[in-house]
Amino acid sequence: MSLRALRHFVVVAEELHMHRAAERLHIAQPALSQQIKTLETQLGTRLFHRTKRRIELTDAGTIFLSHAKRVVFMFEHLKTDFENEFKLEQGTVLIGLPPITGAPIFANLLGAFKQEYPQIELDLYEHGSKKVEISVQEGLIDLGIVCTQPKEKDFESFFLTQDPMNVIIHRDNILSKEKTIPLKKLANESLVLYRDDFNLHDEIIQHCKKIGFQPKIVFETSQRDLMIQTVVANLGVALLPSRLCPTKETNPRVSESVVVRPLVEPEIMHVLYVIWKRGHYLSHAAQLWLDFVRNKARVISNL
Repeated sequence: MSLRALRHFVVVAEELHMHRAAERLHIAQPALSQQIKTLETQLGTRLFHRTKRRIELTDAGTIFLSHAKRVVFMFEHLKTDFENEFKLEQGTVLIGLPPITGAPIFANLLGAFKQEYPQIELDLYEHGSKKVEISVQEGLIDLGIVCTQPKEKDFESFFLTQDPMNVIIHRDNILSKEKTIPLKKLANESLVLYRDDFNLHDEIIQHCKKIGFQPKIVFETSQRDLMIQTVVANLGVALLPSRLCPTKETNPRVSESVVVRPLVEPEIMHVLYVIWKRGHYLSHAAQLWLDFVRNKARVISNL
């Protein structure tokens, strides 16, 4: 089993089409098909289910894909990691970042890092916290930002910042007259939430159940603007960290249609942690990013 075979398998698994995979790899399709068959023989199991029109991963293929990606990832980082032994300030850092994080904060943070370390590339992957955790655990990315305190047995981490949750309501909603909104008053409202691959989704539902009601979720999305526009259309009520809520300064047109009120009883905090896999080697570039963010954490928490 060669690294070349693993790379080719990963491309086939991504394309799920032998001809497109062969074109992408710049090799003949029969040679690629034979290589996959050889790999299946070596493993003693089928990795793909084939029909005349398409191919798809088997259960075994899905499991093997995760392992193959890790091996290819580690090999492709070998040169960078070797250079990092000489403390060269270059390389690439793969960072998982939920869309729910405050864009201005991280734009400034990443911009400041690039100014200090212009030779280090930052590749950002936007996913919900749950997927970020899995990607860090599987070694697919170096570091992640997550919206809940991580498990100590799996991750090393440090606290970054927190932000209270607010309620965004259409001005015609009777709740807009309230100065603060207890969670129980949302029992009969249609809620717009982040998707279930965001930890905040589960946390809000758990709080609702704890005080005695099952929330009526009308819409789930990963797009902040779509959540806000749903409220503007008076189709539901949204819950967002205060930094992501529209204001007269940031969005005067939207603020004419909606109001923002603090969520209370209970107050739900949107917390952010930086995580990396426990016991996992971090490249010099990743360590520099980690140290940079750790040093800036106190400033970020006060923004």
